[in-house]
Amino acid sequence: MNWSDLYLDHFARHFGKPFDVERYRSESGEALRLATYDQRFHKYRIYASVGLADHADRLRSIAEILLLSDDFRNDVKALFVNTLFFLLQRNIPLQKGIVLGGIEVSNAGFAEFYDKSALYLTVADGFAPGFDTLSRGAETGQVLQGIFVSWAEQDFIARKGADAFEQQYRAQDCDLCSLRRPSCV
Repeated sequence: MNWSDLYLDHFARHFGKPFDVERYRSESGEALRLATYDQRFHKYRIYASVGLADHADRLRSIAEILLLSDDFRNDVKALFVNTLFFLLQRNIPLQKGIVLGGIEVSNAGFAEFYDKSALYLTVADGFAPGFDTLSRGAETGQVLQGIFVSWAEQDFIARKGADAFEQQYRAQDCDLCSLRRPSCV
């Protein structure tokens, strides 16, 4: 079983059957799929990349990325797909602590409305024990989660690091995945 099929199977076991799997192609011809799940959390859609793991040599990690959204408009999906292709184009390593800014350039209205300027990558460890890793033979892949962050949070991460940010973020008394989540700094 290839990595893409392995991840799709892994996600289906935890989130149910996807209601949609779309194929996207960048201007340079690279292809990715985006699986959308709506059964696990009724307030959220889960968008899951499918195909990043096939580029492990360039991204220096076998991984796929999830994004939860309580806004079901296409803006979120488009921002996520653009971010995935940006990762591929720039060969950015897939790991916890990566901050991918520029949301205000891609969609100024979204950035202003939600006060979000970047997508932050962390380990997707809150779904189920062992959810964040999967294996194929001797190789191990990981599941990362994208979280939209504010400009203040993006600056905090740059100054104090990912661990300090995650401590602040997880200490918030709110729905941590909501786009309406206030800044934690």
